[in-house]
Amino acid sequence: MSNPLPAAGNVVPLRRSTARVGDAPAAAAPNAANALPVEENDSNAAAPPTSQEREQQRRRAWMRECAVIAASYAQNGVFIGLFALTGTVSWAAGALYALPGLVVSAVIAYLIKSGWSARLKDSSMSCVHSMASAVLCLLGVALFPQMAFAYALMLFTVFITATYRNPKRQVQVMLAIVSLLFAGLTLGLGRRLQIPHGSSAEQFLTWLFFVATLGRCVMLSVINVQNNRLLRDRGQQMAATLAQIERLANHDELTGVLNRRRLLQILAEEMAHTDRSGTPVSVALFDLDHFKTVNDTLGHLSGDQVLKHFAAAVQAQARTTDRFGRYGGEEFLLILTGADLAQAEQAVERTRQALAQVDWSSVAPGLRITFSAGIANYREKESAELLLGRADLGLYSAKHAGRNCTRAA
Repeated sequence: MSNPLPAAGNVVPLRRSTARVGDAPAAAAPNAANALPVEENDSNAAAPPTSQEREQQRRRAWMRECAVIAASYAQNGVFIGLFALTGTVSWAAGALYALPGLVVSAVIAYLIKSGWSARLKDSSMSCVHSMASAVLCLLGVALFPQMAFAYALMLFTVFITATYRNPKRQVQVMLAIVSLLFAGLTLGLGRRLQIPHGSSAEQFLTWLFFVATLGRCVMLSVINVQNNRLLRDRGQQMAATLAQIERLANHDELTGVLNRRRLLQILAEEMAHTDRSGTPVSVALFDLDHFKTVNDTLGHLSGDQVLKHFAAAVQAQARTTDRFGRYGGEEFLLILTGADLAQAEQAVERTRQALAQVDWSSVAPGLRITFSAGIANYREKESAELLLGRADLGLYSAKHAGRNCTRAA
């Protein structure tokens, strides 16, 4: 009883190449001449952004960050101003914090928008912005030690933002500088550093400022986590896309087996391995007998089915160490690692016997498919062209010997 056809999977048929060994130089390297055909993009499809457009997008994002930081300066300035209502500090405390911060944010936004910041290694000027914020907090501690608690809290939001916007090395340097300066202020001001608590109003404002700052820290942390998750998801999507592109670049679309370009790469690697270790490697070049007749009488769709099922049948018989693929048209190449000429011939004959048991009636009643094969064993320092050329000579001899046989060269 005959075996059922091997499953070939869902594939998209492509026009078959008729390249032979003589055409190898044109197909050996991946270039525009042998790239897989793709459909032209719809004229209405959005074109990928240019480098100039991407730069403009980055600048707009950096300017939005400047606006958010400016709003934070204003909010903190208002909170400090509220303490002026209780008599804890003068109105100047809020102004001395908020106004310089707003000016710094405006200047950085202008430098980004004008393109001047592009001259810098840190084009977003995020490190400058973060350090300016930290300096303003430390200056507030020095000038208004009775509000040290509030300015120290602000440093937490500064560093959470800095860790997201700046490289690790810059954040570490910034942390070291701020820590040393704050240590100096602590030693110099001593008991003058306070938490406002003298009245119920001060206690309420202290609590409110603490809650607001803590909430801002949580919000920034959540945003950072979401952004990191988004980056991770995009990275995974990109990895999956690259894997798909690599699969398409290395496999034949019709049959799903390796394509000619990848086969030649593997063959070069195996030949180099043989030169180093002396382990034999052989190649077998298959050609389906009377395949043109199948196409002419049954149609190209039936011919495609024959190619797919033949490829699946050969793969089912090949060893796990062997590499098999479509060489061009109805020709296939099998690279047999660790096999001398006799072992290669035995492998081909096992494939021939397995193919003889396949039931091709699902393609056409009474259809019988055979193949001719040429085999060659790699000789030291021989080029791939010469090796495949000898296999092609063996295939030519098999054709002239009546087909459905194997010849070595």
